[in-house]
Amino acid sequence: MSEYRYQLEKYRGRGTRYTCPKCRRKHTFTRYIDTYNNNIYINDNVGKCNRLDKCGYHYTPHQYFEDNPMKSDVCLFKTIGFLNKQTSKDTSSHFDTIPEWIVEGSLQRGNAHVEWLRGVFNPIDVERVVGDYQIGGTREGHAVFWQRDSEGRVRTGKIMAYDPTTGKRLKGGGSVDWVHSTMLRQGLVEEFSLRQCLYGEHLLSRYPDLAVGVVESYKTVHIASIILPQLVWCATDSLSGLTAERLSSLRGRRVVLFPDEGRGYEEWSSKISKIAHDVGFDYRISSFVEGGMYGGGADIGDIVNVEEYCPF
Repeated sequence: MSEYRYQLEKYRGRGTRYTCPKCRRKHTFTRYIDTYNNNIYINDNVGKCNRLDKCGYHYTPHQYFEDNPMKSDVCLFKTIGFLNKQTSKDTSSHFDTIPEWIVEGSLQRGNAHVEWLRGVFNPIDVERVVGDYQIGGTREGHAVFWQRDSEGRVRTGKIMAYDPTTGKRLKGGGSVDWVHSTMLRQGLVEEFSLRQCLYGEHLLSRYPDLAVGVVESYKTVHIASIILPQLVWCATDSLSGLTAERLSSLRGRRVVLFPDEGRGYEEWSSKISKIAHDVGFDYRISSFVEGGMYGGGADIGDIVNVEEYCPF
């Protein structure tokens, strides 16, 4: 198979040559196909006119995705009709995944969260974190945090709006969303079966010898990865996200939990023993932010002067 995902369709008769969008000449236009998805057409006007001298029309997939970052997704989803079903190895449950081209498109756009990180931390460290966690962006400048599992499949993406100056999450309508929810609202899919995984789970196999730091939020993961690179960091997404299913990828690992102060510390402390036993990993709970000295509900993301702290 060619290394190029998008290719001009091979000639298989006049039926594979179309009317050029520019010169309107019949049977002279070759469309690009997506070799990763049953050779479907990207769009009717994405292709190359064979009349190079007299017409010269050539609209590439790269140009199309730059011009239509969301429209391209609509086209592809409607052509496919549905997402690929996945089956977990440890259960019979089915779940859907986000196609890679959506992820790839988001990686071409900046976002306010990364802008803030670059203004606070060493740019080299920030770029490492951006690359490791594949932090994406939307056209509005919101961050997209992709949940990629240990097998490389993207379960969903969380869309969050941040202030690029303060680094704090914006509140109000539209400040938090999910990629799969957006797809459902826009009619891109009829249904979506979601099973979340740990944020950062895909990095576990890359760093097999490191202990794993588990926190609640995505922002905390990024900050902790910079100030405490001795651990590989993952997030549960929410206080209630600390479950055996979501932590199943931690089997056999050394795990340190960094719950938020107050309720987070109490709830995670009460749940982790059974979860660790069921999944099979060693753990300890850090009380680093516990004790009321940083303000209610504080986490590592609220404290950036802990470079010398490491639990192992």
